Amino acid sequence: MGLQALVGLSNRYGKNPEIVLAGGGNTSYKDARYLYIKASGTTLADITESGFVKMDRARLAQMWETEYPADNDAREAAVLADLMAARVEDPKRPSVETLLHDLFPQAYVVHTHPALVNGLTCSAEGEAAMRRLFGEEAIWVPATMPGYVLAQDVRARIAAYENATGRKADLVFLQNHGIFVAAETPDEVAQKMDAVMSTLRSAVVREPDLAPLAMGPGAAAIAQALSEAVGVGAAAVRMGNNGEIVRRTADADAFGKVNYAFTPDHMVYYKHSPLYLPAGADVAGAVAVFAQQNGFLPKVCAAQGVGVFCLGTDEKDAARVEALFWDTLKIAAYAESFGGGQFMPKWLVDFIANWEVEQYRKQVAK
Repeated sequence: MGLQALVGLSNRYGKNPEIVLAGGGNTSYKDARYLYIKASGTTLADITESGFVKMDRARLAQMWETEYPADNDAREAAVLADLMAARVEDPKRPSVETLLHDLFPQAYVVHTHPALVNGLTCSAEGEAAMRRLFGEEAIWVPATMPGYVLAQDVRARIAAYENATGRKADLVFLQNHGIFVAAETPDEVAQKMDAVMSTLRSAVVREPDLAPLAMGPGAAAIAQALSEAVGVGAAAVRMGNNGEIVRRTADADAFGKVNYAFTPDHMVYYKHSPLYLPAGADVAGAVAVFAQQNGFLPKVCAAQGVGVFCLGTDEKDAARVEALFWDTLKIAAYAESFGGGQFMPKWLVDFIANWEVEQYRKQVAK
């Protein structure tokens, strides 16, 4: 048990693309004095003991007694400074969700963003569907400012849950974000996660159709035009097509189901919007208009009747973009079972787009 068991638990989920993609998710183990939390920017698939940050739980508890600034930037900077001060002889930066992990009394906590889970959390019926499927076994957290504000909200909801039920909270769903699972042993975490996934799997009416299909006509020319228009950001281009892409690129309205960010993960790897190209559109002109409207160049381009182009500064970057856009397709498909997809609110997208935490995460991911 302990830190070594946490490594095994982290690797187990980190290597499962149905649970974790790229650098997403975080895990922790705690005893009475210390919390061991995934370092920001590390990946669960290959994390070792050195990838966790040792935190003083007494120092973390003191943070709840601190009055932080009301201004978003000033507050998050002060909270980060206190988190860094709570480290125990460790130079690494702890996960921004450290306080959230420490809220749970259980020894092991796993936070992930599976597409199947987010089909629920990113849906119109979100909370109602969660209560229908899980009853009083879980807590729902509406879309909330990330960082300290989110931790405050979850803290209040856990306290209310425990007062109402007399049970420890061990399952928390966060709107447009993912899930927290807490337990005393790795085996118990796995049992709870398996039960969640099984319940959700039985509730969905349609699985996403991701079987590869041939690209439509003109794919090579579009890829070349994108490389020229985007420049170094399209040094590598991955082309793909499948049943979901055919469905979502039929027209602009169909693409509207996947043309914005469902979760912060999507923003980390391809910002909040992809580019849609109607049949016969001028690629260079469309890229220029997109950049003017959004303030950034596209990382994902969907061409009507052709397929999707995922752009990166290198092959690894392009592959991450592709994985996260496929994740968007899966979430949209699963969300059909819960009233349809619901993107992150614009105020939250705007905050995360400029949040220092996500800028740091992007730098480490590179």
